Amino acid sequence: MIIDLNLPQWASLESCPFCGAPAELFPDGDGVYAGCKNKNCLITPITETYRTKRDAIRAWNRRPS
Repeated sequence: MIIDLNLPQWASLESCPFCGAPAELFPDGDGVYAGCKNKNCLITPITETYRTKRDAIRAWNRRPS
């Protein structure tokens, strides 16, 4: 189950550090993960799966750029 339907304003994903494309939240069977939205990105980074959208966003924005 994915929780956090109403995210605070701070909860926005930074762009991909490799290609500059926007990032997106993707549903997974156990929760949600964040990753690069660009299908042509050579690295296509993703986070681990998190139970909440907030945690996935924090993990994505906390990664090295």
